Amino acid sequence: MSERILKLLGSEAALSTATTLSGAQLVRVYNDTAGAVLVTVALEGSTTGTVTVKAGDTVFVRKQATETIAAGSAVKAVSIGFGD
Repeated sequence: MSERILKLLGSEAALSTATTLSGAQLVRVYNDTAGAVLVTVALEGSTTGTVTVKAGDTVFVRKQATETIAAGSAVKAVSIGFGD
């Protein structure tokens, strides 16, 4: 796997409640639990999409600024941009 350079656009936070992460459009999600967790992206309360993230994995989710993202409280997320 190639290394990625990330530009942090905020502070990491738990995804215990649905949030836009201050209008984030690209989000790094890390599952810090012992089991798989469902991550949900929604717009105005209607689910746009979901993905299961297994224990210890990191995924990158692209979303609209007005969409929310949510998962379990032990799941961490931060708004990012990719750098050079």
